[in-house]
Amino acid sequence: MEPNENKKNINNFAKYSSISFQMLATIGLFAFAGYKIDEYRQSKTPIFTAILSIIGVVISLYQVVKQLNKNND
Repeated sequence: MEPNENKKNINNFAKYSSISFQMLATIGLFAFAGYKIDEYRQSKTPIFTAILSIIGVVISLYQVVKQLNKNND
């Protein structure tokens, strides 16, 4: 394996692992906010947790697509 190819593989690994941590943080933040709202409202069903978790997934997927398109340019 050539040194440039090895360096490229390490850069790709770092790039994609950082994207996954960003997704995890975004979804976790929205889910935690929903949990706190449900806790504050003393809801029997965790509706805000579910709604904000889905919003977090959508936002994180948008961020991933945006970053992948930017890296391919």
